[in-house]
Amino acid sequence: MPTKPKPATTHTHTGRARRFDSDTERELLFAATLKVLRRNDYADVAIADILEEAGLSTRSFYRQFQSKDELLLMLYRRDADAAADRLRSRVRTAGSAADALEAWIDEILSFRLDRRKAERVALLGAASARRAEGYSDEAIHAAALISAPLLEVLEAGKRDGSFPATEPRRDADMIRAIVFDLAGLNPTGRGRDPRSAATQDILGFCLRALGAKTGPSAIGPSQIGPSAMR
Repeated sequence: MPTKPKPATTHTHTGRARRFDSDTERELLFAATLKVLRRNDYADVAIADILEEAGLSTRSFYRQFQSKDELLLMLYRRDADAAADRLRSRVRTAGSAADALEAWIDEILSFRLDRRKAERVALLGAASARRAEGYSDEAIHAAALISAPLLEVLEAGKRDGSFPATEPRRDADMIRAIVFDLAGLNPTGRGRDPRSAATQDILGFCLRALGAKTGPSAIGPSQIGPSAMR
């Protein structure tokens, strides 16, 4: 729910008094941005439209943000931080490593399957947001934030024997790629691997998941090549 406007009680500047305190002003701008994006079918958003929706002045906008791009990126980061907090809370209150892994997967999938969260993902992945300078860095930062609890789960599972075959860092990347794809999130990070390295990562993950014996003598080229498919 958007924060209700609260009249400011103190002022530290000269000139025309603010109508709202700084935090409320910023929340009004965030809420207005989301409404305008939704109204424009996520295509674009203009500062003038945001200000009209928020009922604020140009001066109010530039007290909070240097540009529209900065507003969009700060809105993106705020939502990423909130999502990461929810993930950490669910994972750390789970009863076991398996439960924690399930909680992480379920929360990520909720970004697509929960209507309110899915709309927020669509808004923040809108073309106007993606055009903002620095968007790619924010997307990578967000992916790292929400992936961190997954890595913690796998490392804990390796220590306590719940996931004895895991290679935490590699498996975290692979699970993230799979679950992000199912959740309809923009993939980040995996596409930069050389094809051969990516193939080996995927193969190794699949073999461990299937309980295959992955030593050199157990699975050689002749066993995974064309002859094995006959």
